[in-house]
Amino acid sequence: MTNQRKYPYAVHRVAAELTPIPHLQRAPYSGPTEPRRIVTDDGVSLAATLWRRGASRLVIICHGFAASQRTASIVWLAEHLAGPYDVLTFDWRGYGQSEGLATFGGAEAHDLAAVLTAAREWGYQRVVVVAESMGGLITLASLGAASNSADFPLPDAVATVSAPAAYELTGGLRPHLVRHVAPVSWLRPVAPLLGFRLGEVQPPTPLEVVERIRLPLLVIHGDRDTTVPVRNAYLLNERNPAISLRVYPGVDHAIVGMRARSPRLLLADLRALVEGE
Repeated sequence: MTNQRKYPYAVHRVAAELTPIPHLQRAPYSGPTEPRRIVTDDGVSLAATLWRRGASRLVIICHGFAASQRTASIVWLAEHLAGPYDVLTFDWRGYGQSEGLATFGGAEAHDLAAVLTAAREWGYQRVVVVAESMGGLITLASLGAASNSADFPLPDAVATVSAPAAYELTGGLRPHLVRHVAPVSWLRPVAPLLGFRLGEVQPPTPLEVVERIRLPLLVIHGDRDTTVPVRNAYLLNERNPAISLRVYPGVDHAIVGMRARSPRLLLADLRALVEGE
């Protein structure tokens, strides 16, 4: 790569890193990627990006609340996992370049099913989902609710990062936003200011169904998380003792918090899960 090509990449990367609002970040890709469109069974077209490296294993990365697949921390994780594995990132419905309206987790089960179906149709032998924050809530709730359904495609393993056990157990204003503000229809036009387009609110509760999940499940959390307190991870583990629980000391919320304080540990734990160790 010439210096002329490196310079614009570096400038755009720094600009994304310095943008404080996740959904406004547009981190550039450091290697070749393929844009994809994945259509759900209820007709919503999702924007996705495939980091194809010729691997038989695929990691699907699910972003969190008020973010997108172009958020700097999501791109960082994708580029550090790509190579040994292929990686797929995507925008949930109502986020980024995807169509549809966000529901805070209910209808997003269709998104997860569509992405997993596409992964199997593309021929990947092992598929692992890595889902942060709200993405983790959606993943846990969807897989738990579909545990007895032969129609819902399953990954081979799942890792969540800072996943809520329930919105009621999150910190700050989020529980009040979900319960009292989001259901008010005339306030929904304000949602794009937070990074998504909001429809009818359908918040699921992973804590009610996580015990039904039987596939390998790694729950990663920081003990300094103020957005989703670490109590959420312990509650999930109590409901499903088969969970592999990893609590990182001194770490705050989501992938951005892990990247800041324990990037090597996070990557090592995720790579071990993908390898089936």
